[in-house]
Amino acid sequence: MAELLQIEQTMFPKAHKEAYRRLCEQRDDIPLFLQAWWLDAVTEPDNKQWQVLLSTNKKGEIEGALPFVFGKKFGMYFAVTPQLTQYTGIWQRKPDMNIQKDLIRQLEALHLSFFEVRFMPEYTNWLPFYWSGYKQQTRYTYRIEDTSDLQNVISGFDSAKKKHLKHIECNGLQADFTMSAEDFYELQCLQLKGRKDTNVLSNQLVTHLVQTARERDSGEIICIKDREGNINAASFVMWDNRSAYNLITAIHPDFRSSGASTMMIMEALKICNIRHLAWDFEGSMIENVEHNNRQFGAVQQPYFEIFKYSPMIQFAQLFMKVK
Repeated sequence: MAELLQIEQTMFPKAHKEAYRRLCEQRDDIPLFLQAWWLDAVTEPDNKQWQVLLSTNKKGEIEGALPFVFGKKFGMYFAVTPQLTQYTGIWQRKPDMNIQKDLIRQLEALHLSFFEVRFMPEYTNWLPFYWSGYKQQTRYTYRIEDTSDLQNVISGFDSAKKKHLKHIECNGLQADFTMSAEDFYELQCLQLKGRKDTNVLSNQLVTHLVQTARERDSGEIICIKDREGNINAASFVMWDNRSAYNLITAIHPDFRSSGASTMMIMEALKICNIRHLAWDFEGSMIENVEHNNRQFGAVQQPYFEIFKYSPMIQFAQLFMKVK
């Protein structure tokens, strides 16, 4: 860790990170997942580090930024999208290929073995990366852009989701917003245990993120209970000044068919309606999850995952495929 810190201090001037923090505080057009406080929240609990490359004009003003998690593994340096982060990529004051070229030039100077970052849907011109030898694969999220009329949104649900709304009334489900981060984490662990999934987020990460979001009025846990007070499901929702995001969902194994998952989305849409936000399901390339998102009338929206691997990494990937 000490070696990595020393390298970071050489590659990434401390003043750059401080300047980016000030930029995030001053501007309201920097999305949630690119905010400095968000990057702190999803890296510090697990002792990870994020860094940022900056493109500035002649006055020293920041015109573009590229934040990412930076680290070293098996002697190789890498830059990736942080965990729990749908996309980061480049922020630009205004679209400009020269800004991208400047950031890519700095990126190339790091001599990374592994670069893999998911870019925001608004980022549609990745040609400067292509010209520099990078590749991309298209991924998808699903969004409901207009939540100003909830009845109109519901009219876009398919028949299965409309039936769920009736089950919600029959089962007497109610929303609660007082669930602790610790209880939410336990529910998530219970869900993953039922699936025999060991990919559990750390308790420190979940607790810290929920606490930070609540302090900043940027997120909340939506908990769904039945008449008996049983927790059926819960969802941790985050938002910025444009969209709300379905960050983490946990459903109790005993209540999968209670309609609680649909009610969580309805409660999230109510938040979007009040705050004048779009709703982002945070997508999925998993077939059944994609199908579920479309059932809410959400519209598919593509975004890019841009990557570049060293010859050694490419060889290792090829070897694993052959094996």
